[in-house]
Amino acid sequence: MNKKCSKLAYAIVVVLGLILFACGTNTDITNPQINDSTGISVGTDETFDIVTWNIENFPKHNPETSDLLKTLLPALRADCIAIQEVSNVSAMYALVSNMPGYSYRISGSGDTQTAIIYNSTTVQIDSAAAIFGGLSNPFPRPPLLLKIRWQNQSLVLISLHLKAYGDNIIDESDTYDEEVRRRYARQLLDQYISAHFADKHVVIVGDMNDQIQEVPSTNVFNVFIDKPEAYLFADMQIAQNLNSQNCSYPKYTSHLDHILITNELSEPFRLAGNYVKTINMERYIAGGWTNYYNFISDHRPVAARFKFTQ
Repeated sequence: MNKKCSKLAYAIVVVLGLILFACGTNTDITNPQINDSTGISVGTDETFDIVTWNIENFPKHNPETSDLLKTLLPALRADCIAIQEVSNVSAMYALVSNMPGYSYRISGSGDTQTAIIYNSTTVQIDSAAAIFGGLSNPFPRPPLLLKIRWQNQSLVLISLHLKAYGDNIIDESDTYDEEVRRRYARQLLDQYISAHFADKHVVIVGDMNDQIQEVPSTNVFNVFIDKPEAYLFADMQIAQNLNSQNCSYPKYTSHLDHILITNELSEPFRLAGNYVKTINMERYIAGGWTNYYNFISDHRPVAARFKFTQ
């Protein structure tokens, strides 16, 4: 095939892919392949690196989804990867079993489950538990809490996936209003951290299904934002400078996946260069966003880095 024919064939494939995507189908468009995973890495040997990633009803397609993730997840070189929206626990077990040097913990309940995959050579788990079980109004999916050790540091990780949808109005008269439920979840988390981990390194990550840069009248995160001496959204700089390339939910150019840290981690975050980024994972998949969306997720992962002094 000559170069002109090759370019024409490629253009036809791309156009067909865009048409199918625009129609909202999940039909397999191409055999998904990883173009290159060398630029995905966010981790270093000298820093604690964490990623949060909603992988949308995992696995969207099997074996294709798992085949992609078993390469992409280790390529991140993160110490911990908080995963939301696990629909098939057996598939998660099989996935991590094909990732040498990694293990995981999972919440164990909810319509979909949250999990934390960790590098077992750098991270030691002291305990794991699902919290707020039975409180399905604020937490339709119980958060997963891990107490871990990385090098000589102790950290508390909380991965959560909060109530979706809403109309961007906080309806005080309706306890089942989506924004009210998300705000209540934040209030409970603040109380829980204050009671149990007041002086600990705490990282709360996950799909929080709301934006952190909104005005106070519609912002369900005020309980954290109003306490700058206690909390910091590591990804606030992304939210305040939002565009199609750095948002975590490209469908609506929204940033819904966050990394919240307690004040004990502010200095380690600063020492790591205030490193936080949204990973454009679709760039590494043949077929780009269309195949990424069809085979992996409608969310992008978000990563943050911390450097501790010895």
